[in-house]
Amino acid sequence: MRRIARASLATWPRPSQVLVALASVGSCLGATTPAVTASAGRLTPAVLGAPSVDRAAFLHYGDLAFVSEGGLWAFDGATGRLSLLAPASEQPSLGEFSPNGRSLSYSVGTGQVWVAGADGSPRRPVTSGGGGQWLPDGDLVAGGDVWHIPLVGPPERTGALPTGLVAWSAAGDRFAFESDSLVISNTKPSSGTDRLEVSGSLAGRRVTWYQSKVSFSSYSGAQGNFLDLVRVLPQKKGIVFTLDPYRSASLAADGLDLYEVRAPGGTAVKLGTTVGDTVALGPPGMFSFTNGPNRYAWVTKSVVTCSLSSGTCSPVPAPAGQLTLGPAWSPNGAILAYEEAPTSSASSFYQPTVQRWYAAHTLWLLRDGERTPVEIRAANGASAPVWSADSKSLMYVADNSLWLLPTLSSKPVRIESPLFTPGAWPNYYGQVDWAAQFAWLSPR
Repeated sequence: MRRIARASLATWPRPSQVLVALASVGSCLGATTPAVTASAGRLTPAVLGAPSVDRAAFLHYGDLAFVSEGGLWAFDGATGRLSLLAPASEQPSLGEFSPNGRSLSYSVGTGQVWVAGADGSPRRPVTSGGGGQWLPDGDLVAGGDVWHIPLVGPPERTGALPTGLVAWSAAGDRFAFESDSLVISNTKPSSGTDRLEVSGSLAGRRVTWYQSKVSFSSYSGAQGNFLDLVRVLPQKKGIVFTLDPYRSASLAADGLDLYEVRAPGGTAVKLGTTVGDTVALGPPGMFSFTNGPNRYAWVTKSVVTCSLSSGTCSPVPAPAGQLTLGPAWSPNGAILAYEEAPTSSASSFYQPTVQRWYAAHTLWLLRDGERTPVEIRAANGASAPVWSADSKSLMYVADNSLWLLPTLSSKPVRIESPLFTPGAWPNYYGQVDWAAQFAWLSPR
């Protein structure tokens, strides 16, 4: 499933025996540098200012894009080539790999959207205005338009983006739209309707699934239930969404209630509260999310698994004093990976406090239909787990680095470091957005 990115509402998650530097480091601007061999037993950057990588460990594990100390890099696991797509001075933000695995999208601080080959081949500008999400057919949504991205040559605009599009299924069989008839006026009160509409195609007939009366006045501001996060469940199982009663950044920062509706005009069932987008799709008819309000990262968080057939959600097992967060279902739907972390009463967000808390994270696996999770004991400090396409490998963040578990029973390998400038992890009430720092395109 994909969804249109919105502006953040204050929420904005075995060492190799010989580590070899990349054979070459080439930038998107065509500059190249000679190869440098790493010392045994530690990561060493190929050139001054480049991130440290383990070429041998990532060989044949696909393509990797990551932001290191503000610069955006692409790492080709087939050739060991590391490419600088955008330096830190351009303020790049990582987008996504395309569904066909050929391209990577990203944007820079000016709002310009770019694409590059998945292996880091030369970049091409698309348009200004932000965006950069891929539709199921491989076209790109950017700057309010839809773009076809050929293998070579400039991107081709195919038309304007349909008004109100907010989310779609990975299969491309359902598209969700928000229709808001509220007219904001600072001179007199106004009212309208906020609607969730669904269509079977991008330009098809829309059917209203949920609607809420909303209003605005200069005295009380916006009131009602406004759609925020919208997720389209696979196999036409339903739609999940959050509702913001005031369009309040402060309220959203402490979490919004998550609802599920299964059919047009159906009852919206409240499932819990989520801080940001934590929904992870699982086996048919199931999904998980991190339930619990509060902007502090280390309080009131618990991964729950929801069954659409029963309309209920159950928490994963956890001992007293421990939180669970960061759910990630394997693509085959067989295993749920998640983090366990200690609760804390810390009120400061200085680097030592944040770093200690993330270092205390552990990684757990829970098989579908079972109630006893298993810890991956070697994955100390794990956050933001991501599965390979074949459900056999895991990548995660720990110690400001990217790590790979080639198999669930093997020792983890540090494959890249650092993500943020050491000692300066940006955070919001302890929340570090690790997932926005990397994207992995693994072989299928």
